[in-house]
Amino acid sequence: MLPLPVLSVLLVCSMKIPFGTQSIVSEPTKELVKQLDTDSTRYDLWLVMDGDEVPDHYMAEIFTPVCYSNKCYPVFINFYWDLLGNFDRYEMPEGKILTKLDHLPFEPEDYEKILRILRNKASLLKDYKVEELVVSTETSYTNGIDAITGATSKTIQSEVISGAVYSCYTLWHLAHGEITQSIRSYTETKVTDSMLTDFLQSSNHYYQYFAMDRLLETNRAFQSPFLESYWAVLESKNLFVAEYALARIPPEELEIPERQGKVLHIYERSPYRLQLKLLDRLQEVKLDPRWTEELIGHLVTANPEQKRRIFAVVERQPSLSSGTLSKLSKLLAGTEFEQRVQALKGDQ
Repeated sequence: MLPLPVLSVLLVCSMKIPFGTQSIVSEPTKELVKQLDTDSTRYDLWLVMDGDEVPDHYMAEIFTPVCYSNKCYPVFINFYWDLLGNFDRYEMPEGKILTKLDHLPFEPEDYEKILRILRNKASLLKDYKVEELVVSTETSYTNGIDAITGATSKTIQSEVISGAVYSCYTLWHLAHGEITQSIRSYTETKVTDSMLTDFLQSSNHYYQYFAMDRLLETNRAFQSPFLESYWAVLESKNLFVAEYALARIPPEELEIPERQGKVLHIYERSPYRLQLKLLDRLQEVKLDPRWTEELIGHLVTANPEQKRRIFAVVERQPSLSSGTLSKLSKLLAGTEFEQRVQALKGDQ
């Protein structure tokens, strides 16, 4: 049985219902996706539905032997992935534990560390063959110290648990191996418009990237029912996701005055780096006069770099009213842009 602190952590990680929720939620159902039964690994892969029969996540009940030199130890463990095959967490079946060499049980900190190891998609373990993990496969003890720890490749010592090198390797490759492609392929067969909308609105950036790519490939990102959800991605707390969404908005979409207004309203609430990206995109389009006026108004509080990019947008507009030019001249008097404003006046 797992130590109480570890069991508590795992239970909290697996909870789906917010604290204090009183409503009764229907029991989730499972759909068998794949069965694997070989000499080295056995598992049943399940797609788990939520109470509304909507795909929620995948899980597998895994058995695998972990071998140290001439000894093999059975490992029973349950793995969980999101709908695109990204590893989420693990749970130990009742009565099962993880062990190190000579059946030494994992300590609470070992369970916490292996969760971090398994969640690291970029682990160096992906680049190693099992025989490269240690210099020697012999195990001996000197003054109670596990000698195989010293033999572990120094390059990966931070990627594994002392005394459980092969467990870490075996479980990481199960978490990120071919099973993940099986998951993604199966999800592809389940995709609906409702799922894509949920993905766009998700805090899971993998879901957001997937939905954007799928919708852009089929030219539906800016049609109902996805339009508002796509634009909302630009206000994602994940700046990389927001920039990805912005970069893939086609120029013709930004020619629509209503969309230009959205850009400016998002600009007002965005972090500085995204503000600069938004201004760069506006340089590509002809702005509606009302949005040109609003953009010029931002010169009052703009820093030098923002001013440079705002002026670059305004300077590219094919025509500016005398009132707009007067406002621009007043706001940029005494700056590096003053002469260029006068040149714009002469062009009108």
